[in-house]
Amino acid sequence: MSNEIKEVTRPNDSDELVGFREDHRTLEELGYAQELPRTKSFLTLWAMTIVLSSVPYGLSTTFFYTLGDGGAMVAIWDWIIMSSIYVCVAVSLGEIASQYPVSGGVYYWSYMLSPRKLKPLVSWIVGWLSVVGNITVTLAVNFATAQLILSSVILFNPTYEPQPFHTVLTSMAIIILLGVIALVGQQWMHHVDTFTIIIIVSAVLATVITLPVKAHMGHRSAEYVFTKFVDMGAGWPRGMQWVLGLIQGAYCFSATGMLPAMAEEAILPELSIPRAMVWGVVVNGTLGLMFLLPIMFTLGDLSRILASPTGQPLPEIFLEATGSTKAAFGLFFLILVIGLSCGLACSQAASRCVWAFARDGGLPGRSILGKTSARFEMPLNGFLLHSIIQCALACIYFGSTEAFNAFLGVSVICLGSACFVPILVSFLEGRKKIQGAKFYKGKFGYFANVVSIAWFTLAIPILSFPPYLPVTEVNMNYASVVFVAAAALCCVWYLAFGRKHYQGPPDSHTGL
Repeated sequence: MSNEIKEVTRPNDSDELVGFREDHRTLEELGYAQELPRTKSFLTLWAMTIVLSSVPYGLSTTFFYTLGDGGAMVAIWDWIIMSSIYVCVAVSLGEIASQYPVSGGVYYWSYMLSPRKLKPLVSWIVGWLSVVGNITVTLAVNFATAQLILSSVILFNPTYEPQPFHTVLTSMAIIILLGVIALVGQQWMHHVDTFTIIIIVSAVLATVITLPVKAHMGHRSAEYVFTKFVDMGAGWPRGMQWVLGLIQGAYCFSATGMLPAMAEEAILPELSIPRAMVWGVVVNGTLGLMFLLPIMFTLGDLSRILASPTGQPLPEIFLEATGSTKAAFGLFFLILVIGLSCGLACSQAASRCVWAFARDGGLPGRSILGKTSARFEMPLNGFLLHSIIQCALACIYFGSTEAFNAFLGVSVICLGSACFVPILVSFLEGRKKIQGAKFYKGKFGYFANVVSIAWFTLAIPILSFPPYLPVTEVNMNYASVVFVAAAALCCVWYLAFGRKHYQGPPDSHTGL
């Protein structure tokens, strides 16, 4: 299999060939054989970073957090704050990814950076958090896309009321469709990402041009957009509403840490992965601000928007701003396409995460899940497993919408926790083990670590807070319950099984 892949990935230029051989040698020094084709350049990875976040789509599905907790001002300023914070997160992760460019990502880094006695335990916990986070965030994207599709139906048929089985079956259809696309067109995925970037830019430009020109409900003043706090009765003090509004940006940027899972398919991953993450955040932050401004300057009545019969604020926002169902759907259709592409990109990263952790013995069925397919040029079994799990979790919506929403919230908590651990451990160890990395940023890296640690220390608790007071069974945030249960189960399983059988990733090159 390795010979076939090398033949596929071998470039014509002699300098590039040297680079490919160096990538293979680096991976072997880290304890792994080259199994997947190295076809992803910096531009390909940068495009994938943009698609993983899919900012117009991510913002569209999370407007409840900002519009319900302070209005336009909170949406704009919290986005600027989160964009700045995640540049620091991307730099912090990029430094470590540059030192250890393997698909294992956060659990591999945690093993290498932790004190010797804690290596297996820390790696095990982070690995499971990463797997759970990758799978559930992919499900969150696909499920939200299903909800948006049904919301678009309501634009033309206001009497339609989506039933739980409508949403579940639509989400399953999306998961299966994306699975078929990934299996059949793996070698063309970079073209899909390029197409998606064109759609993302088109959606932003269409919003920037159409909404201010139409402005069916009139224009909001700059004072309203940038300085007026609108209390929608959330029940929290203003300061707390500001903090809860940060969740919108946290959802959009949470996929940043998924990119290192593609390291073993990247060309010169020591630089291409970290650069793609950092520049991806910069571009996503800019696109997000461009998308938000015209929406906030043409915002209609917040009470009506938040109570929209579509179940999502964005269709109502577009409808009020344009005054036309067809124009609103035209803008909304671009968001739907972006959502599908985002789900595909997340599926790619999640399958690599499952494969890498299984390869190192962190998941049951190592001999099956830890293999790659030469025919499909991907970890086929890992991809199929994560797709099946998504379909199974979607069925929870039949029993309880609150229970299902807890799985969506826990995805961001798990991804954040998994990224937090290696950054914290590296920082506490004096950043000594990453000083030789090609992407090492010295004093700015130290500053980025401080900002990242402070953010995750704040973010993990606030992601567990209910959005409104008083707390009821309907608005209760069950993410914390699911997260604690998953973490406890992970620890119990480690004591029962992992302690004796999980040795962690290969580390012979470290001399430990």
